[in-house]
Amino acid sequence: MRALILFLSVTLALLLVGADGNQRRPLDLPSGGGVEVTTEDAEIPESIQFYGRIYEADAFMFVVDFSGSMGRIDGAKWNDLLHELVLAIDELSSEAELGLLAFSDRIEIWNPEMIAAGLNARTFAKEFLGHLVPSGTTCISTGVVAGLGVLRTSKMDISSRRLILIGDGAHYCQGQSDSAPVEEDIRNGNWDLHRIDTFFIGTWPKGIDLFTNIARQNRGQFRIVQ
Repeated sequence: MRALILFLSVTLALLLVGADGNQRRPLDLPSGGGVEVTTEDAEIPESIQFYGRIYEADAFMFVVDFSGSMGRIDGAKWNDLLHELVLAIDELSSEAELGLLAFSDRIEIWNPEMIAAGLNARTFAKEFLGHLVPSGTTCISTGVVAGLGVLRTSKMDISSRRLILIGDGAHYCQGQSDSAPVEEDIRNGNWDLHRIDTFFIGTWPKGIDLFTNIARQNRGQFRIVQ
């Protein structure tokens, strides 16, 4: 009798273990048998903060107004712009490309081609900015078209390039102040459809209208900064 009870107890225990075993999964594997599904990471563009907003691209071309008006009011406007530019440049990695150009009634180009924004390049770019002294009138289209020529040397896809135009006035070049030819010159000079973002420093309505139109006509964003 004892043998029969022992046999039945062992049989019942085995049945219970087998039933429980069918419900278990290894705790260190995900459901689905532990097969990992790998996905190819999308390339993440460079990002900078400029006047409090984030901009993404792999190639940044800054076109900066350094006409006489930018140096007025004790130079605060110009110094603030330099501060923003230096912060943005320092955020770039060596994987990004950088270009710099300053315009008034003349043009100062840091480098005729876009170059990798490594440590040495960032240092030289900041030195270039530090030597600029605002003076002269405002030849906007000349500066932007020259900047597009530099940006065109980039090795990055056009979709990942940005030209950023910063200024404080409307066009006044060689005695001419009509904005319509400026917009047309930039549209014609941007035949490969680079994005142009514009920043207007100040509240002058004519300048705001011009910078708004340049951004709108060239797939960019417009901002007013104080």
